[in-house]
Amino acid sequence: MPFLRALPRWLLGASLLLTFDLAGRLLVAALSLPIPGPVMGMLLLLLAMMLYGRVPSGLGLVGEQILRVLVLIFLPATVGIYYLRDLSRGDWFALIAAMVVGTLISIALTGLLLNYLIRRSGRGGGSADHGQ
Repeated sequence: MPFLRALPRWLLGASLLLTFDLAGRLLVAALSLPIPGPVMGMLLLLLAMMLYGRVPSGLGLVGEQILRVLVLIFLPATVGIYYLRDLSRGDWFALIAAMVVGTLISIALTGLLLNYLIRRSGRGGGSADHGQ
């Protein structure tokens, strides 16, 4: 029963996520900030993990499971495109341009972050011998 052994850590990780989400929502509502509460909650969680120095194991467990079903989380947003069918041609051009530029920026930033993390972990230190 490995699941039952991991259950307390999983519940702790899920409660951390919900706590930071709620804290972000409350902070945004209290200060009338122009950003979504869950985004503020993620920033607070990032700050807490930077101060803690690592990802708590329970939060890691919950994060792995959320990443497995991430496509399902984006499904409602994708279905929402159906209701945008009455947009003008200029609106569609701006929407598609924003999606393409946003995707390219995300890919570039992900590559830079991956490169930084590989160098930091010492695995890509440049001592690789490619048989030359």
